[in-house]
Amino acid sequence: MNAAAVLMEVLRAAGVRYVFGNPGTTELPFLDALPDSGLEYVLALQEATAVAAADGYAQATGTHGVVNVHVAPGLANGISILHNAARAKSPLVVTAGQQDSRFLVDAPILAADLVRMAEQFTKWAYEVRRAEEAPAALRRALKVALTPPTGPVFLALPMDLMTPLIEDAGEGPPPVAARTRPEPGALARAAEILGAARAPLVIAGDGVARAGAGAELVALAERLGARVHGEPFYRRTSFPGTHPLWRGGLYPGPAAVRRALEGFDAVLIVGATVFTWFLHAPGAPFPRGLPVVQLDDDAWEIGRSWPVTLGIVADPRAGLAELDAALAARMGEAERRAAAERAAALAASRAEVVARARAAAEAERERRPIGQAHLFATLAAVLPRGAVVVDESASSLPFALRYLPFDTPGSFYGSKTGTLGWALGAAVGVQLASPGRKVVATVGDGSVMYAPQALWTAARHRLPITCVVPNNASYAILKAGMLGLDLASAKRGIFPGMDLVEPEIDYLGLARALGVRAERVDTPGELRDVLAACLAHPGPALVDVAIDRGFTEVRV
Repeated sequence: MNAAAVLMEVLRAAGVRYVFGNPGTTELPFLDALPDSGLEYVLALQEATAVAAADGYAQATGTHGVVNVHVAPGLANGISILHNAARAKSPLVVTAGQQDSRFLVDAPILAADLVRMAEQFTKWAYEVRRAEEAPAALRRALKVALTPPTGPVFLALPMDLMTPLIEDAGEGPPPVAARTRPEPGALARAAEILGAARAPLVIAGDGVARAGAGAELVALAERLGARVHGEPFYRRTSFPGTHPLWRGGLYPGPAAVRRALEGFDAVLIVGATVFTWFLHAPGAPFPRGLPVVQLDDDAWEIGRSWPVTLGIVADPRAGLAELDAALAARMGEAERRAAAERAAALAASRAEVVARARAAAEAERERRPIGQAHLFATLAAVLPRGAVVVDESASSLPFALRYLPFDTPGSFYGSKTGTLGWALGAAVGVQLASPGRKVVATVGDGSVMYAPQALWTAARHRLPITCVVPNNASYAILKAGMLGLDLASAKRGIFPGMDLVEPEIDYLGLARALGVRAERVDTPGELRDVLAACLAHPGPALVDVAIDRGFTEVRV
């Protein structure tokens, strides 16, 4: 077989089913081997959409998402999404065709140093130099991507090196048992710190979801009677959003996190980046003297920016299970009773929070333009059980997190970096990874225009994705940011380049041109029925919802 055919064999042996991509001339020798490979090519109309779809697939399956892009311009188109995948630690395998290696020295059209372009956002980046090494390079890339801490890798494939015949069995990467257990001494110390706490708190990061450790975290939090927060910019379901101990994500600013941690006497942080902020602000997030235990499968994350009392490098699932067992052995009747009392108090407090949120949505029932609370409360009411939400709603995100249930594993994915143009493509990958679940993309009107091409891919593959667009005809989150920064133009009501008007965008016409059913909602009375109809539609649908164009300032 030629090198390209062997690479397809390696991918198939690794369990890969889909190759996402947008083809170009330099990829033709590679793609020539695709028809007989047993792999399915998922065509995107722009590389950012292709990378996003592969990223969504990788996150939803926990295994490789494979994408093939077109040399330097194609890689450049996809790098914003690759940046997101790097922060999300997705096991993404990005390949790109490269110009013929025999005349790269002449700087041919489209060519560039692809490795230098990709390496800052990947665990490993490499350009194949001989046809014979291509299978070994791909096996290495597949292994590295999926070995914790997981993350993207990149391979450049010069077009002339895909056609020579080579000797290789086309085997997949070696199985790697990478779930590490915590050291017994560290485990005992962590159990001592947390077991002695009278007011423990848990911060759940996306690494909990990546490790499939949600049930273990719930068991530990319930044993401790601990309040649970998501890390700032949490974008996965690491703890059930309807659980009585859940209190939502921490606000992404040091002062806000510090306020949230006041009154607690021990903190456990699992699978989180400590911490990602929105804007610069002075101060430290941890109150002085607060014991902090951090568990992560990535040593880089332990005490990365702020000192912790105890760091444990271990698989979150194994680490949480063993820590819970250690706590069970350590806690006596008095500690268990105190934990139950804390849990009851937290449940009562959460019930009050939920009631206030419900009342706020109810107060908007007749409001026009439609309020965001009413929109997301209504969407929550009609969502099928087990639905998956892929979000890039920007200024509407707080309402999505407040009202949508996110109570089952894999029920929420969001843009880890705030990258726009990710969610519609990611929804394609998530739906392919979750054929038995309904996928809903909540995407702001401004975000839609970064990657509307994904709608065509959804239509081509008849994917039942429902896209809900909260439409305020603006970049409202930037307006809120200008107010929060106390900028002079904002005080005068001037927001340069932030209004999507004159003309307003016809999202219905756009979606229908790409083969997608589209409906518009202007009044609250019609919202529920339109959402329900589009959710029941067997193919892709878009619901354009005219929402209140007001906004509030964002501060840190």
